[in-house]
Amino acid sequence: MRLCLIFWLWLIINICKIKSQYIRLSTVNCSELSAIGTSIIQLLDILPSSNWEFSFLTQTLIKSYFLLDDLKGTIIVKNLLDRENLCRLNLCSCLNQCLIKLEINAISDIYSYILSLPILIYDENDNYCYFLNDIYYINITENIQLNTRIILPIAYDPDLPPNNIQSYYLLENNNKEFYFDNQLPPSIIIIEQLDRELKEKYYFDYCAYEGIYEKQRSCCMKIILIITDINDNSAKFQYDQQLPLILNLSELTPINTELIQMKAFDPDYGHNGQIIYTFSKWTLNDKTINQLFYLNSHNGSIILLKQLDYEQRNNYELQIQAIDLGLNAIPTYTTVIIQINFDREQKSSYSFSLYIYDHGKPNNSLKKTFDLYLIDINDCFPYFNNSINNSFIIDENNQENIIIHTFQVYDNDENDNIILYFEYKNEEEKDIFQINKQNQLIIKKSLDYEYKSFYNLTLIAQDSIGHRTSILINIYLNDLNDNPVKFHTNFIQIQIQENYLAKTFLSQIHAEDKDKNNQIIYYIHPNDLNSIKNLIELKTNGSLYTKIKFNQKQINKFQFRIIANDSLYTDIILIEILIDNNILLKPQTPYCFILNNNENIRIQFQAYKNVSFFLRNPSSSDIILFPNGTLILKSIINKYSFDIYLEENNYSAIFTNFILLIQFKCENYHFIQFYQQIIFISLICFIIFIIIIIVCSYIQHKIEKKSFEKKSNIKQSFSLSLNDIFLFSCSSPQLTPMTITSMSTHQQINNSSTLSTYIKLSHSLQDETI
Repeated sequence: MRLCLIFWLWLIINICKIKSQYIRLSTVNCSELSAIGTSIIQLLDILPSSNWEFSFLTQTLIKSYFLLDDLKGTIIVKNLLDRENLCRLNLCSCLNQCLIKLEINAISDIYSYILSLPILIYDENDNYCYFLNDIYYINITENIQLNTRIILPIAYDPDLPPNNIQSYYLLENNNKEFYFDNQLPPSIIIIEQLDRELKEKYYFDYCAYEGIYEKQRSCCMKIILIITDINDNSAKFQYDQQLPLILNLSELTPINTELIQMKAFDPDYGHNGQIIYTFSKWTLNDKTINQLFYLNSHNGSIILLKQLDYEQRNNYELQIQAIDLGLNAIPTYTTVIIQINFDREQKSSYSFSLYIYDHGKPNNSLKKTFDLYLIDINDCFPYFNNSINNSFIIDENNQENIIIHTFQVYDNDENDNIILYFEYKNEEEKDIFQINKQNQLIIKKSLDYEYKSFYNLTLIAQDSIGHRTSILINIYLNDLNDNPVKFHTNFIQIQIQENYLAKTFLSQIHAEDKDKNNQIIYYIHPNDLNSIKNLIELKTNGSLYTKIKFNQKQINKFQFRIIANDSLYTDIILIEILIDNNILLKPQTPYCFILNNNENIRIQFQAYKNVSFFLRNPSSSDIILFPNGTLILKSIINKYSFDIYLEENNYSAIFTNFILLIQFKCENYHFIQFYQQIIFISLICFIIFIIIIIVCSYIQHKIEKKSFEKKSNIKQSFSLSLNDIFLFSCSSPQLTPMTITSMSTHQQINNSSTLSTYIKLSHSLQDETI
């Protein structure tokens, strides 16, 4: 019997083994953008006809992305199959195909299968590329070697080829000094020598292109290439260094007179361009020169220290050295020759007498008087009236050919013809400014402050032999309110959800005014003010806030107009506030992010419109939200909150208090939050209960204290001793107002009969007394 039972068990087990098979199904392709509810496969179509029951054998996290119909065997999408999120959770590969596997247990009356279903999640171009910075600075020296390669930053896109980064470009690279190499890694190659003195900064618009050619998208950043200075220039004197500069001085020249300023220039930057002036060693060896002349080391001015004497010395040669403060500086020299002679400008004539006499006795003499008149030579420079301020302020939109100022210029030489002219920097200045023969400054065109607010001109006075003197003319424009204020659009819709807190920031209303010095004031149209004054608050700077919590059942939409005023011009924009609880943002709040490593966290927000994302009121400075919806955050286990603003041309939406949880394991946040609220409310109720008990105890104590004091007074008046029994003699049982509970009448027959009635105190009075 036992052997028969063992045989039948062995037979049943082997039959089950024969019928239960492991079947690997063909790979099913599925897009990562498949909508929730999309059917992937129906297992009944590939299995023999029978009464099947299906269940998942897979117990990993991948199971949460699919639903299985246990009777029909239909597998549908339960959650979004974001390939990048799946690879981040290590559910599939991030570098190649995203292949996941489901194991399904299929059981019928006569069959038992274990089905292995490979699902290939193929990549879609659902992520925008981005750079980590909007502006990237590069510093290089001007003596950098040719063919040097400067590596540029790369853009990031988690999609797979061909949906990720395909190429890099520089937009409108018109700089012949550089060649852009778009081979990975992208770089800029120096092909011509750089010179900071010619150009200090280069600006590039650097873009990355992603996706296939027909549907390419781009992300861009600005690159600023800064050329740092080296000491590659020597100082150069304003005057010709090859020829000596000759100064003719009178011996009557006053002490402390500035004879000349030996100005030198060095185009280098900082210490490399800062110049000091000294006498050369050869000049310093001449002690007479050191006693007579002083050289200012900062500005190169030569000052007379002592009175000149023609009879002692009529010629001085000064060698001036200019050198910058940079490393390996090379000095530059020039020579100034000072000649002492008669100066007609100081004294034009001299009178002297000549005496002639002989040696006889008595001697005879003859006196002859001579007058010496100096003939003028052109040895003086023109000069301007220094008491006149050469800065002029005029209003923009001036009249054409307007006269601004008449200059006065002088020359001590006789009959010297002085001409004035501008040294123009460009053709534009030549078309605008003119100096006529009457030395009048004329502005030929109407000027616009918004185009250019300041002009700097060099006015030169020159005599007939080329002596030149220059001054700087500064012309400033006053900004007038000549441009109207203007909104970019005439309508903006702002969508918010109900029950947002009062004082919630909605938007920054902005209008443009090309007049830079005009302040724009924003206010609600008077005709709309009464209808929305309890709903919306508008600051004068354009900041728009809510005043109340909105209820969609009470108010679901309202409109009002906003006026922008720059004190002269106005413009109007229509604002529509839409209270709509439709979820326009993915993921939704609260969102829990599972932390796997210590790298930066990246979350991609999506909206149903092509909008730009902006961040406000973040709980931490570690949160960065790019306009394409990419949020970057350091991987710190914490709870973060912030507001997200979506903006398009004439549309914006607001999501306040977005909760982001960074955890190793995500749980039901709503349940935890509800549980915390229950605990908090219970704690508040407990505290209120304790306070009520304390207050009641205090009141009861007060009442008992007062009652005790009152009873004490009664006890003093009514003692419970035998002496406190009241005895009344009365003819009737009618008593005083005291409550009587018992009354006893006793008669004693004595020698004299007396009726005595005594009354005991009432029980209630006894109780009160006690």
